[in-house]
Amino acid sequence: MPGSLDYSNADVVDRLVSLYDHSFGGKPRGRYRISMKLMCRIVNQRRLWPEQIEAIRRGLYETGHILIDLGTYFVVVNQRTFFSYRRLNEASIATLEDALAGDMAGGIENEPSDISDDPAQVASDD
Repeated sequence: MPGSLDYSNADVVDRLVSLYDHSFGGKPRGRYRISMKLMCRIVNQRRLWPEQIEAIRRGLYETGHILIDLGTYFVVVNQRTFFSYRRLNEASIATLEDALAGDMAGGIENEPSDISDDPAQVASDD
């Protein structure tokens, strides 16, 4: 952009963290989403390159925040957001795979049919 300042990735990270701590959208602080257009405005460029996004992501990670790229917009959240999430481990996966295998083997035979042979039930479905 002619006549504009270029911001370093560190400046962009500082601005994104400041937005996290700033009151807007009815909340005193916290996670937010930012469109690609507004992110380009913060970076002061017309286009963001994958290397820039990765550098910003790493910078935010160092400050305890996470940048999630969702294609048309980004989400900035604090790393602590995920501390209380359930953790998936190998035992859970094995249990789930066994349950799914059992459902697949017996599920087809035990599935209720959508088509009824009883004319009274067919008439009452209308």
